[in-house]
Amino acid sequence: MDFKHPKSAEFYRYWLDLPRDGFAPSRDSFRPEQIPSLLPNFMIYEMISDDYIKIRLLGSNLSEKFGEACEGSNYLDLVGQERKIQALQALWSVVNQPCGIVGVVEQVMKSGLSVCLETVGLPLLNSNDGNPLILFQKNELDCEKRLPDEGSEKRDYLRIYSRQFIDIGAGLDSVQDLIYPSLTDA
Repeated sequence: MDFKHPKSAEFYRYWLDLPRDGFAPSRDSFRPEQIPSLLPNFMIYEMISDDYIKIRLLGSNLSEKFGEACEGSNYLDLVGQERKIQALQALWSVVNQPCGIVGVVEQVMKSGLSVCLETVGLPLLNSNDGNPLILFQKNELDCEKRLPDEGSEKRDYLRIYSRQFIDIGAGLDSVQDLIYPSLTDA
């Protein structure tokens, strides 16, 4: 797998090395203290229902940059209405297939400027209450920071440039790559 950011690759290698019984490691095997350089850019989503994806963990760097998200809140409240179905399908694919997901997105920061991020999400089994988890690493890419398009609401401003699913051993039979227009195509 080729990643654009070195910390994405480090995160993926760490996840691959976690002990597992099946395709995904358990939450109990995830030891964030083993990879302190990645902690500020971690997020964990708990897949509760089609109406509620709980943000269980939000790294300090992400919390500072994207102020609306907070631990315990519903990720879907941060997604524009026109993207909710796609977001749900992609996230549920990660835990139901199971598979990984990698994407390049443009997202608005608390400052009002937008940044490009590489996001990598991988499934974790939740031994506590049974709801599946997705562990994300979100790393800022070198690109021009700019103001979002005029008239865009902050919560609706997430532009997806690419999204691919990663085969982690279970195949990709029920998912397909979703590719979105790049900046040059927009």
